[in-house]
Amino acid sequence: PGASAAAGRLCGSGRWAATIAGLMLLCCAATAAAVGALCTGWGLVLLRSCPSAGPAFADFRTRKVSKMVRTESQDTVNRHTLLQELRDGKRKKEDLVRNVAILQQRRLLTKRDEYNMVIVLLGKLRLWKEAVGMLADMERNGLKPDLCCYNAVLKALQISGKFKESVEMLTEMWAENVLPDEVSYMIIIATFGQAGMWVEALQLLADLEKRGVKASCKPYSAAIVACGRCGQAEKAMQVFDYLPELGLEPDGLTFGAILGVLGKDGDWRGTIDMLRRIREAGLKPDSVHYLAAMNACNRKLRGYEALQLMVDMYKDQVKPDSAVYNLAINTCRKSGLNEQALELFKEMKEEGEERDSRTYSAVMGASRTCKEAVALLADMKVDKVKPDMAVYGSLINTCAREGELDQARSLLGEMKAADLNPDVLIYNTIIRAAHEAQQWGVVGDIFEEMVPNEVRPDVVTYNTLVKTAGDSREWQRALGLLDDMRSQGLKPDLLHYRSLIFLCERCQQFDAALDVYYEMKKASLLPDGKTVESLVRICRKIGRRDLAEEIGNTKVTRSDPRKGSEWKSNARNVRQDREDREERPQDRRPTLSVAIAGIEE
Repeated sequence: PGASAAAGRLCGSGRWAATIAGLMLLCCAATAAAVGALCTGWGLVLLRSCPSAGPAFADFRTRKVSKMVRTESQDTVNRHTLLQELRDGKRKKEDLVRNVAILQQRRLLTKRDEYNMVIVLLGKLRLWKEAVGMLADMERNGLKPDLCCYNAVLKALQISGKFKESVEMLTEMWAENVLPDEVSYMIIIATFGQAGMWVEALQLLADLEKRGVKASCKPYSAAIVACGRCGQAEKAMQVFDYLPELGLEPDGLTFGAILGVLGKDGDWRGTIDMLRRIREAGLKPDSVHYLAAMNACNRKLRGYEALQLMVDMYKDQVKPDSAVYNLAINTCRKSGLNEQALELFKEMKEEGEERDSRTYSAVMGASRTCKEAVALLADMKVDKVKPDMAVYGSLINTCAREGELDQARSLLGEMKAADLNPDVLIYNTIIRAAHEAQQWGVVGDIFEEMVPNEVRPDVVTYNTLVKTAGDSREWQRALGLLDDMRSQGLKPDLLHYRSLIFLCERCQQFDAALDVYYEMKKASLLPDGKTVESLVRICRKIGRRDLAEEIGNTKVTRSDPRKGSEWKSNARNVRQDREDREERPQDRRPTLSVAIAGIEE
């Protein structure tokens, strides 16, 4: 308006040059106003200055909401309706983003709690750039972001896994005199834990103490979980044992965090000891705590300890849920306690707990006979549980173990009819069962079915085929399988080479046996003791005593070649593992500086 009035006065006075300049000024002002309106209409988030974050951090603050159309005028926009739709969160992602853009471009967000709600919603939608941009929009509307808004942005960054931006946001909070609290540090530590950066998580914990932030057990629990995610169970235990020095008593959340770490690490002794410490602290263990302890027993095949945990749950008046029952049944099955696994399955039904496919898969593996395992399919129909790959795999494994080859092949056909594609493990199970039953023709038929069904054979498949060829003394066919493996891009293992050498010795194909040895040597595989003995005998039979002496002095591997993907240990022997002779240190009270020893600032 000022430029228009000035142009009118100049025109009336006859000063044409000044009049033209005034008109140009008027056009520039109109253009600037139009550009400003266009920017507002398209939802451009204004960029505020952030000296602490720097230019690199400021770039992603600018966000243009793409594919946005002009909506109805500001007067007809129902502000309360839009906010209510955002609170419900039941609409599609595109509709929610459109509502946020409307509220932003019309400047209908007037309170901090409304901005906080929008930031939380954008975080759940993984729109972290838009969530960060809301801080700038708050300042544009004259609202200074508070601690709740910053924590909501940090949570949005955590959901998207943006650990660098989280640290920069923390730096900005200190620069803006918005003092971070324990929740702020807890969220950033959890973000580093998700990224597998346990060292940085512990450094943030040290920074929390250095700045004098008053904290409870929450950030320390987040650090424990971060160390556990990275496989640093010892560091997590050091952080837990450091809490008494700070005058902090672990709560249920902290105990749950350390139990989860110990359970993932398979430290069954540690989990049982931690349950005792929970009771001594005057707390009551819950199902989550027992689930972590059961997970540790499952990883180390401690069936009897798993059963004792079930007894302890009843003593603590904690009702086992489906997850605990599934782990207990699976642990007993893998530990050879099949009768106990079946008893737990019956008890699960009596308690009214939901039985899913994992439950049936475990109990089928513990069934006494193939007929008993197949009969459980009827119970699955009653429970309205659809059999999946794991269920059929357990059924086929049970039938193959009992020598019911026809039943196993019938189940394979049922899988295909149910639109379930059998994997290489299931085919290997049937091929191994056919080999043990000395049905060489069935082995070939099952192997030929794999290629049309787009199942690629693995090393275990070819090892079983070589054994089958060896039992029928088909040494030429066995050597042809070696070339077939290479064409499939597979590398033969020691067990494969050893089987070929034994076969060639039985068939008196001594030159072929030496060729296999040279190929094994070329593949940088050390023979075991039995393979060396076989090669020495071959060399002596053909009069190559010099070669026999050379092979006899060859360095041999001490590992059992059967301990590959095909070897299975006896569960009862595994229970007598080395952990029975290990003593767990009882008194460990290191400081946090010790926990991050060797880490430079």
